Amino acid sequence: MKEYTAKQIKQLEKNPYVFKVTKHMIYYTAKFKEDFWVSYQAGNTPRKILEDFGFDLSIFRQKQIDSLVQHIKKQALAGEGFSEGANRKRRIPPKPTDIEELAAPQSIERMQNELLYLRQEVEFLKKIIIADNLRKKK
Repeated sequence: MKEYTAKQIKQLEKNPYVFKVTKHMIYYTAKFKEDFWVSYQAGNTPRKILEDFGFDLSIFRQKQIDSLVQHIKKQALAGEGFSEGANRKRRIPPKPTDIEELAAPQSIERMQNELLYLRQEVEFLKKIIIADNLRKKK
């Protein structure tokens, strides 16, 4: 397993598309995954996309790039949107049955998170439509 140097970690942490970096892993933002997928769907190569998004290609091995594409593709096709950082499964919020539960702070926080998720999903769908339209024009 490749280990990133302190210099590479600092360089990666400066990129706005990086959520977190450890010695062995790069965790990407949901925005990166969305933008990457839209660009990939528009016909750009993974290397070009990474370069366009400000990454130094010398940091990546081909196997890492292939793995990144597969992870993003899997998340995109799952239809659940993209996760921030590690690819953890999104939990399905339980449905409140009592009016008092609806006013509980946890319920409000859950609704806010669901709203943010739905907004993210709408933006992602818009980008897919735009990319598809651009590809059809070519």
